[in-house]
Amino acid sequence: MNDRTLVKLRCNKEMLDIRTVSWTRKSPYSFSILRSELQQLEQRPQNRLISGDCGSFAVLRLTQRPGDMKMLEIRFTWLQEIGAGKVHGWQENIRLPYEPFHVFVENGEDMDGAEWHHLSVPEMLMPRYEFHSRKNLHEVARRPVLRRKLGRVLGRHFQWRGTEKIVIYDDGLPYSFFFEEYTPYGRGICGGIILHGAEDLAKAQYSVHT
Repeated sequence: MNDRTLVKLRCNKEMLDIRTVSWTRKSPYSFSILRSELQQLEQRPQNRLISGDCGSFAVLRLTQRPGDMKMLEIRFTWLQEIGAGKVHGWQENIRLPYEPFHVFVENGEDMDGAEWHHLSVPEMLMPRYEFHSRKNLHEVARRPVLRRKLGRVLGRHFQWRGTEKIVIYDDGLPYSFFFEEYTPYGRGICGGIILHGAEDLAKAQYSVHT
């Protein structure tokens, strides 16, 4: 549980101040977001909102997976000047349940200085799989030994933080596939899920190449 980040919010009539504290570091200062910016995000929930403060940046996004609660995801890029025209910093991702966040922001408008603390919710590490495969998936499904092997490699390999879905297509090799990763920020890693030793299916093994 040491990788959980504590998010501290403070409201006033015009803006929301956000600080983060994790096991290894804390934000260098409060990041201020205007209430009007949050309203824009609510009006266009399919889009991202980019906000800047004190040279740092935050990308806000509302997400909701099937059967899950609506979440507010914020990717901070914390930057500090170190002189000679140079900066250093780091990125930090937090996830908050949107409904209690929204209630606090709405009520905080009438309670100047109100505070709310919440632990960032860990993101799910199991992505959604979309098969756009015609031939190879059908061939694998007909062979129980390959179904089990493909299921194991999908379950073990693709536990990547920040991945929303993996789209899988046919590869030119028998029983093999090409994949593309998609994150909230667009296309990510691509590569192959290749079956080696297809001449002996009992001994053949899948491996992932990127």
